[in-house]
Amino acid sequence: MKSYLLDGEPHGNRKKIRELRKAKKVTLVELSQITGVAQATLSRIETGIMRGTVESHEKIARSLGLTLAEFYGSLDDRVDKVIHLEESKRSPITVRSGKVRCELLTHEAMKKKITPLLLTLEPKAETDVEKLELGVEKFYFILEGEVTVKIEKKEFVLKEGETLYFDASLSHQIGNRGAKKARVFYAVSPPTL
Repeated sequence: MKSYLLDGEPHGNRKKIRELRKAKKVTLVELSQITGVAQATLSRIETGIMRGTVESHEKIARSLGLTLAEFYGSLDDRVDKVIHLEESKRSPITVRSGKVRCELLTHEAMKKKITPLLLTLEPKAETDVEKLELGVEKFYFILEGEVTVKIEKKEFVLKEGETLYFDASLSHQIGNRGAKKARVFYAVSPPTL
């Protein structure tokens, strides 16, 4: 997690300028001459006293052999937040005597915007009736088999490859009336278990 100065500039930005400049063996005086940005301004940017403008950052980046996108790209930490979870680390949650199995497909689910799950229903199995809080939505994608979803008084029969998206604050239940196992990927947003 980045820490921020009072004026809003990430510490990583000034560190990056200093690191790149030193790696290229360019002094502040030389960088000032190349960019046209005053030496005092460059020094203040590197020490975090000043943010600098996008224009000055573009000149600095260009003089160090980068585009502005490349210069700021390494400050984007979204890719660092990508989470790969191996199958062996998933958390199975068995519900109702082992005929219904629900696997959480991510960790720290309550910190996410969606909860992805894998539901396995043995033949003739069904979940308990659920009714989640207002604003919660569910999405079902049938991976294998055929299921019946009851939402309030309406019933939907879903086959492999079919989907269903609904307001989970409505009373709902999913069941497998077939003779074969059914597998359903489903997602809940916002997260709730």
